[in-house]
Amino acid sequence: MLKKYLSDIVFMQVLNLLVKPIWILIIDAAVQDVLSPEVYGNYFALFNFSMLFFIVLDLGLNSFNITEVSRDNTKIASLAGSILGLKLLLSVVYVGIVFSVGYILGYTSQEFSLLIILCGIQILSSFVQYFRSIVASLQRFKLDGVFLVLDRVLVIAFVSALLWGEIPLLSLTITRFALAQVLSLSIVVLVLLFFLRNHLGSMRISFQLDSLRPLMKKAWPFAILVTLMGLYTYMDGVMIKQLVGDAEAGTYALGYRFYFAILMFAQVFSGVLLPFFSKNINDTEIIQKITSYTARLLLFGGIILSCLSIVYGSDLLEIINPKRANNASADVLVLLMFGFLGSVLTLVYGALLTAAKELKWLNRFAAITLGVNLILNYVLIPLYGAQGAASATLVSQVFFGCMCYLICFKMFRLRWKKSQAISVLTGVILLPLLIIYTKQYLTNTLVHFMMISVAIVIGAYLFNLFEAKHLKSLRRK
Repeated sequence: MLKKYLSDIVFMQVLNLLVKPIWILIIDAAVQDVLSPEVYGNYFALFNFSMLFFIVLDLGLNSFNITEVSRDNTKIASLAGSILGLKLLLSVVYVGIVFSVGYILGYTSQEFSLLIILCGIQILSSFVQYFRSIVASLQRFKLDGVFLVLDRVLVIAFVSALLWGEIPLLSLTITRFALAQVLSLSIVVLVLLFFLRNHLGSMRISFQLDSLRPLMKKAWPFAILVTLMGLYTYMDGVMIKQLVGDAEAGTYALGYRFYFAILMFAQVFSGVLLPFFSKNINDTEIIQKITSYTARLLLFGGIILSCLSIVYGSDLLEIINPKRANNASADVLVLLMFGFLGSVLTLVYGALLTAAKELKWLNRFAAITLGVNLILNYVLIPLYGAQGAASATLVSQVFFGCMCYLICFKMFRLRWKKSQAISVLTGVILLPLLIIYTKQYLTNTLVHFMMISVAIVIGAYLFNLFEAKHLKSLRRK
């Protein structure tokens, strides 16, 4: 079971590695380079603002659908009619809420013109995520991986044409950048509908309140959780714009881009874990093995990347965007990467709690996390700007991630073997020493990279990601 799980994950991550870095490090960076920091910073803030209300489009329906359909695939058509009807109604409500709050915040007509396109992106993303949840619930993880990157492949092609195609009357603007994403998502929705046509053939979209009310009642705990987590995740970009302006939001966005790219890779695990856990929730041995291995794997990667961001964060940003890179954005990157360690715990143990429908404690701690995040952002952003927002994110992610782990530790009786705990703790101490502190003694970068490679192999062994016999087998081959 672990072998199949890892095979699916590797396939999805290879697709991610082929596509997502091109989008994040080349296309999006080129867009930032062409547009001014104020224009892109305003787009970044408005995009995060539209994400704040994404829960209205979801109401926990995707997570609820996965937990139900993974257990019983025959429910696909019966649930789809009510869910799609509710999503169409929620799309109208979503646009109304976004524009109402935007009006209260004093957005200009130009910002509203961009905001309506961003609303379209979120609505289409919601439908893509729902249809992908059906694919994942069918345990077709490799195919779900293809749909995961398909919209990025399309938007890379469209935006590349705007950037370098030299097409008359079609130069890059922030509006066309957003419209390219709308077109890409629309195509993906149509492809997903074609693939799922046999499962959705008997579906009848329903707008009847009698059929929607029970669905909303069952999905409500999921909706609260997604709302709270979405708010403390995306509040930073909005608050930066409101408290210190678009330029500082642009500084934050530059450091945030690499963190977000890494987070997207990690979220692939969560996308597989939720349907996997839902289907195997009663198999204690499998749950223990998969959660332990995934958590160790992601924490191992997170520690390495966090250490590398300290040593080479500025150099990385110089490569991504040489014209805009600065020390402030590098500081943002370092803080966010350490916050990623908390996100790892949430992705693994939060998915387990969601699959088990144990949402009471999750919602309580998510509410506390949101309160902490709002207070820290309100205090730190006026004082430290983008670095203050990144600090608030770090504290919030680590706090909530630790709470998810502690709840699972108690509820599922997760236990660490003493020898394994000592080994992992040794790895946690050794990795920073080999990566960060040796840098001051190794002036040659190539030599330092060789040291990092050695540290990765030693760390992987200490984190029990492989055993010594695997190395002997590889040597024989």
